[in-house]
Amino acid sequence: MKNLFALILSLNLVLMTAFLLKSTPALAHGMDQLGPHKGYIQMPGAFHTELVPNKDGSYKVYLLDIEFKNPMTKNSTVTARLKSANSTESEDLTCEESGEHFVCKSGNLKKVKKGELIVSAKRDGAPGSEAKYILPLKVQH
Repeated sequence: MKNLFALILSLNLVLMTAFLLKSTPALAHGMDQLGPHKGYIQMPGAFHTELVPNKDGSYKVYLLDIEFKNPMTKNSTVTARLKSANSTESEDLTCEESGEHFVCKSGNLKKVKKGELIVSAKRDGAPGSEAKYILPLKVQH
């Protein structure tokens, strides 16, 4: 009886650990909720990017610290590429500093319904890897 109880307890621990390891990265980095500017969060490195879509088809990109605070543009850069899922078309967006965030504008592929927006950023000189936002944007669960 003791062995059966120990086996059941061990299996429960293994299953719980597997579940937590699978779900923790998204939860730990804020991708399961909107960011402080009501945007979509990714963590491409030692900082977070927050993407906020504008009605005109442009995007605001905030470079936030590890605690989702202190947006920074000083000594920082953002580049973005928009890819349409319906074709092989893609476009480099024009990203410019605007106060505490960057604004990235599309010339040709405005308001892509399905596709991918790839953001590359440096925050205060620290580079991050690509942050891939799947369009249409939604919070991950």
